[in-house]
Amino acid sequence: MQSLTDLTKTAMGVLRDAFDVARHTMTLGLLSLALAVVIWFVVSDAENPPQTGFFAGMIPVQAVNVPQGKAPTSLSETAQVKVKITADKDVWDELSIDDFKATVDLSGVTQTQANLPVLVAVSRSDVKIVQITPPSVDVVLEPVTTQTKPVKINTVAVAPAGFSVTEQNVSPEMVQVTGPQSLVEQTDAAWVDLNLTGTQVSMERDFVLMARDKDGRPVNVHIEPNTAKVSVTIVRTDWVLTFPVNPSISGNVGAGYRTAAVEVDPPFVNVRGPVDVLQSISVLTTDTIPVDGAESDVQRSVQLRLPAGATVDGSSEVVVRVRVEPAPGQRNFEVAVQTAGLEQGLASSVTPNGVTVTVAGPLPVLDALAGDAITARVEVTDLAPGAYQLTPKIELPTNVQLVAVAPPDVQVTVSVQ
Repeated sequence: MQSLTDLTKTAMGVLRDAFDVARHTMTLGLLSLALAVVIWFVVSDAENPPQTGFFAGMIPVQAVNVPQGKAPTSLSETAQVKVKITADKDVWDELSIDDFKATVDLSGVTQTQANLPVLVAVSRSDVKIVQITPPSVDVVLEPVTTQTKPVKINTVAVAPAGFSVTEQNVSPEMVQVTGPQSLVEQTDAAWVDLNLTGTQVSMERDFVLMARDKDGRPVNVHIEPNTAKVSVTIVRTDWVLTFPVNPSISGNVGAGYRTAAVEVDPPFVNVRGPVDVLQSISVLTTDTIPVDGAESDVQRSVQLRLPAGATVDGSSEVVVRVRVEPAPGQRNFEVAVQTAGLEQGLASSVTPNGVTVTVAGPLPVLDALAGDAITARVEVTDLAPGAYQLTPKIELPTNVQLVAVAPPDVQVTVSVQ
């Protein structure tokens, strides 16, 4: 029995020791976890420290709880505030104006003018508002009124060339404008901005209306209805045809020269005008370009000759270049035939003693060519006395080509002196 008691005591001691070890182990684990959390926060703050400064964007201020029948006038869309905030470094990069809302509370305001604090709320819990600049704004309350204003069309861009607006209508012609009394009274009309760039056909569509004062500045009021239907009738008044340019040239180039080509830049032009005007154009000419006595190219900028009612796309001036070059021709020259290489003690005679040499080349060169510039020779070296049929060798100056020699051969008689 005593053995069983001792065994039980021993078992209980073992269990107590086991619990003590577990308790100490758990305590150590919890301490380690807490230390890790502290270290994580320290490292996070070091790598991503909180920063304080002004947010880059301007926050628009809105009025809330506006008394019935009143409207703020001085608090417009231009009322804005800056906010100084505190947030972690990585939060700054994620912020936008949409995360902030600035308001002034008009509940309970009975006076016409009041200076009210600006309240800024931020949608993120990790951003703290430190400062609002300005901290308050002046608000002027006016009675809300409604007036009837006309609808007007402002054509900001006309139809393309060749097209015209013959009729334009807007519906409705009058609209209701509601807002603070002073702004409603400033409103001249509800305007439609009509842009007809590239429009070549009649059209009908709805446009958003914009309230403006007499100087064209926008006015912040409510328009009912806020759209208007505009119908525009567009007709084609001008047509376009492409014509080649036929330049007008007068006079004669210099003697011995010719007109090699006439170049026009641009060679074709688009002429715009009514159908009957375009049909009257048979040839599109230019102002006259004189070339009297020209011995080189003539280049001029000249105006196109257009009938009344016609215009051209772009410049009405073209560049005309008349290319002038020497005219080719032929000339006949009578050239005496000479002998060369005759041995000492011998004599020679040539029958006929001259030939007709026909040459070709630029006329100015041929006209300036002297007869002695062409030579005709026969070679008699080593010939014994006797009669020979020989072909003269013709020597010509540069820029001249041989066409023919008549007769092609001559008789050369070699005799003893």
